[in-house]
Amino acid sequence: MARAALHTAMRCALPLLALVAVLSACAGPRLPSPNSAIAEYDASHHAVHVLVSGLQPASDIALVGPDGSRYPAVGFSVLSGPHVLYNPPPSIGLGIGGFGFTGCCSSIGSGIGFGVPVGGPTVAEVSDQFVTSALINTPPDYQQNWTQYRLDVAAGNQRMAVAAPAPAG
Repeated sequence: MARAALHTAMRCALPLLALVAVLSACAGPRLPSPNSAIAEYDASHHAVHVLVSGLQPASDIALVGPDGSRYPAVGFSVLSGPHVLYNPPPSIGLGIGGFGFTGCCSSIGSGIGFGVPVGGPTVAEVSDQFVTSALINTPPDYQQNWTQYRLDVAAGNQRMAVAAPAPAG
């Protein structure tokens, strides 16, 4: 009997584990470390997507070709700025409830609750970074010669050189 219960529990847990795996895969884009940049190839747009994290928003991003030609980013979007995130304060709750039966197979229930915060919120995350996103359309020869390209990134007074990403093939 215990073996049958274990089998049923495992069978019910499998869809839950699959859901957790799917949701974690959809967690969102990978963000760069502070004061750095990452680049990924966007096959649907034939472009390079660049994310920059810096003390100031990115001001200039360009794909630089083997001959020195520059292909600038077509637009910048500031995704986040310096911020402080807080955890909610702990609270104590009090609840009163009632439960009764009305006949054979139905029930009625009621309840009331009241919560009181205890203390204040605590700091969860502090960031002094701006995260900026930009898209650069790739030149026609990028698919074949991408290893000869690089990215030149500026965020305020900080300049960064980033390797060009491999095209998805």
